[in-house]
Amino acid sequence: MDGIVFKSFIPEIFLSISILLQLVFNARLINNINFNFPLIDKEVLGQFFFILCCLFFLLLNLKIQGFSPNYLFLNDEGGRVVKLFLLAFCLLSLVIISNGFVLQNLNFFEFFNIFLLSILSLLLLVNSYDLISTYLIIEMQALCFYILSSFRRNSSFSTEAGLKYFVSGSFISGFFLFGCSLIYGALGTLNLNNIELLLAFDLKESSSFLYSFVLIGILFITITLLFKISAAPFHFWSPDVYEGSPLSATIIFSIIPKLSLFTFFVKWLSSISILFLDIKFVLISIGIFSVFLGTFFAIRQKRLKRLVIYSSIAQVGFLVAILGVQTIDGYASLYFFLIIYMISSVLIWSNITLFYDSQNLFNIFYKKAALPLFLSGLSNLFKTNKMWAFSFVLIFFSIAGVPPLSGFLSKIFILFGLIQSHELIGSLFLILISAISVYYYLRVIKIIYFESKDVRSQNKQFQTVFQIYNLDIICFIIAFCLFCLVFFFFHPTNLILCCQHIVLNLFSF
Repeated sequence: MDGIVFKSFIPEIFLSISILLQLVFNARLINNINFNFPLIDKEVLGQFFFILCCLFFLLLNLKIQGFSPNYLFLNDEGGRVVKLFLLAFCLLSLVIISNGFVLQNLNFFEFFNIFLLSILSLLLLVNSYDLISTYLIIEMQALCFYILSSFRRNSSFSTEAGLKYFVSGSFISGFFLFGCSLIYGALGTLNLNNIELLLAFDLKESSSFLYSFVLIGILFITITLLFKISAAPFHFWSPDVYEGSPLSATIIFSIIPKLSLFTFFVKWLSSISILFLDIKFVLISIGIFSVFLGTFFAIRQKRLKRLVIYSSIAQVGFLVAILGVQTIDGYASLYFFLIIYMISSVLIWSNITLFYDSQNLFNIFYKKAALPLFLSGLSNLFKTNKMWAFSFVLIFFSIAGVPPLSGFLSKIFILFGLIQSHELIGSLFLILISAISVYYYLRVIKIIYFESKDVRSQNKQFQTVFQIYNLDIICFIIAFCLFCLVFFFFHPTNLILCCQHIVLNLFSF
């Protein structure tokens, strides 16, 4: 690797060295008898914030593009912008994650080291341009998430979530490796650039046997990626894992990885563009089914956390459906939808964190055990805090796609992309299911503004939430994200241009 290519990977090298130094330094510090074996949660959080800020500025000033030998990793302008968005959302959600970390008394500094390792794997996944390097990076990211999901060692739910995640993730890794072996046996390469060149030849006419091998391998790898983004029917692991994991780990799973995973998904579909017509119908069908299943399962939920999880499965369905279009405008609308979805996720989990914080104070005062947050616990929130109730209206109306909020624009762009590609039936199904999904979002708003029938029997302590108007960092984060939801509806041009810039520069080598 020459000097110029080496400089293009300086941010990843800096992050790797920082993780190693932080781990060694903190391990020696907490075992130092002179400091009386201190708890260093705040110090580790400060280190984490400093490392992410340095990494953000390194990427912001990085002007060199390059690729490693054999195209294992590729640094391009589109990938750099994706990494900047990824780090921006990591910084934005850091306060929420740290609050969830403190609320559940995890008290292990290794949590943030593992989180940094997962960020490193997601940054490398954006650079990955070979199926072997992709497999190793996805396994590294999955291993970090297995540990985070089971990090609450005194909770049987957390242990169960970690085991479920590990077993299902290990099973799906076999699918990925089997798909890679079929493609390598047929084409003799696993590099995305070489696969794209070799597929330019008509395999169906020259050898139907090789064509079948390649097509089955492509389907297996695509299924693995659909599993990683929790698209139905490969979502079976996510509700139980997300609900059983510690709150801080659930926030990480639902916000951070999707940007990198969809970026690689776009690269993968572009490299198999010759055979794309054979799986186009599969992607659109899975997208519609994911929206359908997420919507109808969310209607039956009584717990707020589980409702959000099934809602995210429905939102992922829109992203998978637009992947079946494979146009520049379609991919740009995908990134626009993804950024708005991540802003909405930060808002939702910020509010859930505040609710659990309120419950924690109530439990300490009345010496009661912690209980799950039911929707009925939000009953009559409007009478307690009108401003906070109105913020819920903005959040859920944006997710439902009600104007004048940017969630409406993001869904309109997806539907326009499908209609322009003559997928009228698919877009019609998405519109009908989305209209049904508005019901359970309106149900949450109704509970917030009126008294619920179940409030006398469940979680009455949540009636005391937000009786005071304290301002802290989470409140400013919520205010900023709410402003973004409204602002990008009236002024979406800059964000759309940024998304088009990512797509147009994602394959420049």
